[in-house]
Amino acid sequence: MTVQEWIHHWEEGAGVRALKVTAALLAFIALASLYDLFSYESFASEEAMESAQLARNLSQGKGYTTDSIRPLALYLLESAAEPGQSSKILAQRVPDLSTAPVYPFLLSELMRVLPFQFTASQFWFYQPERWISIFNQVLFFAAVLLLFFLAQRLFDAQVAWLSAALFAGTKLFWKFSVSGLSTLWLMLVFLAVVWFLMDIESRDRAATEGTGRKLIPLAVLIGALVGVGGLSRYAFAWMIVPVILFVWLSVTRGRGKLCVTIAVSFLVVMAPWLARNVMLSGHCFGAAGYAVAQGTPPFPDDTLERSSDPRNGLKRLAPGDVINKFLTNARGICGNDVPKFGGNWISAFFLAGLLIPFRNITLMRLRWFLLGSLVLFLMVQALGQTHVSSDAPEINSENLLVLLSPLAFIYGAALFHTLLDQFNLPPVDGRGAAVTGFVAILCAPFFFGLLVAHNAPANSPYSPLHIQRTARWMQPNELMISDIPSGVAWYGGRSCVWLPLDGDNEFFKVNALKPVQGLFLTQATTDKRFLSQMKEDEKSWGHFVLECSEHGEVPTGFPLRKAPEGLLPEQLFLSEKASWQNIETKP
Repeated sequence: MTVQEWIHHWEEGAGVRALKVTAALLAFIALASLYDLFSYESFASEEAMESAQLARNLSQGKGYTTDSIRPLALYLLESAAEPGQSSKILAQRVPDLSTAPVYPFLLSELMRVLPFQFTASQFWFYQPERWISIFNQVLFFAAVLLLFFLAQRLFDAQVAWLSAALFAGTKLFWKFSVSGLSTLWLMLVFLAVVWFLMDIESRDRAATEGTGRKLIPLAVLIGALVGVGGLSRYAFAWMIVPVILFVWLSVTRGRGKLCVTIAVSFLVVMAPWLARNVMLSGHCFGAAGYAVAQGTPPFPDDTLERSSDPRNGLKRLAPGDVINKFLTNARGICGNDVPKFGGNWISAFFLAGLLIPFRNITLMRLRWFLLGSLVLFLMVQALGQTHVSSDAPEINSENLLVLLSPLAFIYGAALFHTLLDQFNLPPVDGRGAAVTGFVAILCAPFFFGLLVAHNAPANSPYSPLHIQRTARWMQPNELMISDIPSGVAWYGGRSCVWLPLDGDNEFFKVNALKPVQGLFLTQATTDKRFLSQMKEDEKSWGHFVLECSEHGEVPTGFPLRKAPEGLLPEQLFLSEKASWQNIETKP
């Protein structure tokens, strides 16, 4: 290579793109380092802990089994078990029936490769969660790159740089990166699906005689990707509907064959796992399939998952209850989530841009695809919303609209440049200043968040070190019950059943399957309303703690009688033996 060719390579050739990508990577690493240094938070959702403990079990060769055991899952396993085998359900490891498998599988492979250290050394930071956050930030950067190339393909480099910068500077996505949830992975899957849909649409328009068969591999790939997304989060499987509609309405040659191919590929990916769930529980989606009933009058909050026998409640469940749940949740989603579903004001530009026509038919088709997906996910989110959305209104796995936001960023950035073209600004200084100011304003929440001092959560029960020390009072083969079962399973590494609905009949149903050796109640119970949820409700666990605190003894008839000193009134631990007296101080 001559000197002139070398100079051309780095000034105008392929080297320029490499330099820009390298600069973007270094900038993203700098942002990630600052965010992790100043704004990092440990897992705050039970869903993240559920996925992480499933991944650890997979990486340790224990199969897809869970240490966070729902009474509802026990009921399903017992109902599907052969006669006389129900007593063996808790005698062996319990298969998980609630969490889709792909994301835990990815984390399990990460745990096999990286030096995960599961012994807690600090109260509010846990080393494995750091690795999982870094993994999600790598996925975030991959999504930024794919968003850039998709925007460049649909519009131009200016729209690509603006949409990628706004996407990378949105606080919401950084919060998801440290949440431990599968959201960024699903965004990457969604962008890949859109990319290959564009391939099918563009190849069909440019097709000549006999080239239609080349679209079949793309159809197989799209169906498989949607299936992988559905096995990452069950609600994402609904994406197959707008995908097939897009292909049917966009492709002119062999569209029936392509739609069937996508559907078959999707089913081939999903079917084995759904068959596994049916064999174990009698339901395609296991315990997750009951999400529609959660939040209705028979099953407020998390009572369905904590119920050892939901049949009476299901009999009382009327179609009107489900409709009312949908209408109530849909009203909240339309009023709060839709206007800010991307966590950035750029989504307002997308919503305003719905009225602007495009000459490019691909852009029009893709916009209708995005709008249709938005309406569909709004309905699915409203129907499937549970107590998880109340516990963490924005950062939760039930936030489906956020998965579509990358595409909205592209259209929002395109509208901004369309409006900017209406002003006669100098091509270099004026436009550059306007774009820079626009990015600075829209990304201000993220940068201001870096400047705010981060404090440990006040009065939170999820202290990794404390949970791990408490859990080690139990032997690995002993069974616990707790109001933070996901935390006990993830940090403590012990099998833990979700707190039954009461300390009487529901508790003894679990105890009949396997003797409960420990009860661990935390601020999740003791911070309930004093009168309505603790004092007056005599069957509540809050009342149980109140009696233990006021009378200094466990209520009559409860089998666990031993308690260590110093935990009340915030927490209560009961066991049949005082194992904490002789336990080694070193984990």
